[in-house]
Amino acid sequence: MVGDRGSPAFARLAAQAADLARVPEAHELRALVEAASAVLDSEAPGLRPRDRSGRPGGLLLLPERPTVLVPDLHARAGLLAAVFAWKAPGQSRPLAELLAAGEASLVCLGDVFHSEAAGARERWAIAYLEYVSGWATSASMDEEMGLSLSAASIVLAAKAAFPASFHYLKGNHDNIADEEGRGDHPFYKFAAEGEMVASWFVRRYGAQLLAAYREFELGLPLLALGDRFVASHGEPAFPLGREDAIECRSRPEIVEALIWTDNGEASEGSVAESMDALLGPEVARGARWFAGHRPVEGRYSLRAGGQFVQFHDPRSWRVAYLLPGRDPDPKRDILYLPRTSGG
Repeated sequence: MVGDRGSPAFARLAAQAADLARVPEAHELRALVEAASAVLDSEAPGLRPRDRSGRPGGLLLLPERPTVLVPDLHARAGLLAAVFAWKAPGQSRPLAELLAAGEASLVCLGDVFHSEAAGARERWAIAYLEYVSGWATSASMDEEMGLSLSAASIVLAAKAAFPASFHYLKGNHDNIADEEGRGDHPFYKFAAEGEMVASWFVRRYGAQLLAAYREFELGLPLLALGDRFVASHGEPAFPLGREDAIECRSRPEIVEALIWTDNGEASEGSVAESMDALLGPEVARGARWFAGHRPVEGRYSLRAGGQFVQFHDPRSWRVAYLLPGRDPDPKRDILYLPRTSGG
């Protein structure tokens, strides 16, 4: 899948990865990580403005073209494969072909690891017993990691296949080492998911590949700006501007503010003030900020006076489809994808 610029071939391989939900061999995963990391390190300044160290910063500037936003992935390789094969309203070609032609953008809002769909809680409970046994057995954790790594493999391959059209924003679950620091915190929900994944990964692939994947995560953008919209994994904890996002490597509080903020934790006016700074007051009036991070009941949930749109639900496949030249409308623009197998 690495470097495959042919969209039909990529879509076919993505679908195969979703169906297999298998644990890749070390050499396969290493090649995917290296290829995706090389793209992240060389992204153009017009797409990702450079930070003070000269590296691509945490801000992603999207061109004015149709954009698909995908909320939290959580090991749903099937969802990702369906998105690439999807024909958006008014389009005669699948999204993968539009990405290859530079006629659309696809932005994932993070959290590729840690499944949350039906059956996940029970699998994590069994996997925890495997973990505390010192991995005497690991069938449940192997299944969990097969799901997560299938989704991660598609993300990595897509970044190499569509470097200027496919983007992935860092979420709070994008912390393969279960690290405390640099804006990240260890994660647990159903079990000790963060430390279990780190332990399994090192046992399977070794510390060197873990470190390489961690560098990929730390090279991801945090914030995307499009025509009349902003996107991130979570709600901004406090008002921030473009320079804040660009310099996130040296400002861990910015990373934390965009990936960890719980509902009700953001300071008053953080979304409105940030949108004014990021887009300009005139554009911000009709714009929306899209994010996931916390599941919603129904198709979407509005916060911050209706400017902030959450649309993540681990039980359904949905995307936001945003067209340039018009203000976003979640009633119109958040769409369900037909459900097939997996994810």
